[in-house]
Amino acid sequence: MRALTSTALAVALLAISACENKPGGQPDFMKLPESYDPAGADLTFNKQRLEEFNFLDAEARQAFIEELEGKKGAFKGQAVFKAGAGLGENIEESKYGEWELAATTKDPVLYEIIIDYDVYTTKDVGRPIAPNKAIEFTGTLVEFDYQDENKPRRIDIKVKADEIKVLD
Repeated sequence: MRALTSTALAVALLAISACENKPGGQPDFMKLPESYDPAGADLTFNKQRLEEFNFLDAEARQAFIEELEGKKGAFKGQAVFKAGAGLGENIEESKYGEWELAATTKDPVLYEIIIDYDVYTTKDVGRPIAPNKAIEFTGTLVEFDYQDENKPRRIDIKVKADEIKVLD
């Protein structure tokens, strides 16, 4: 019995040491892929475009969003997937898709601005995505909310996705 306990302890210690953080970073299995770059990639709100948007006055911001809303396939974003859920037909957002993905940029894209996304798609596309996977999507902007009163500032964006891919 004692040998079994010692063996179990040794296996547990080996497992823990294999998962330990390397100096200065996360374990390899938790690192985001190099293709995940919400600040530098060619996205609707990357660092450069978000800075331009941030310097607009309220009226110009609203005009920009209104021009972007409803343009099929005009919105492109990247985020880290958090969770997904099916949408019943009685839920208002079900008009955008049968499955909702909640995702975030995790870290600020610019200054202290974090972007949270609700991405709508089909069950077949959204359900197989694992939590903490980086995703990239294109689609139609359906709702936009910029909250700049508190820090960190946030942008909540709803997108009806035409295409979603898991980044490698």
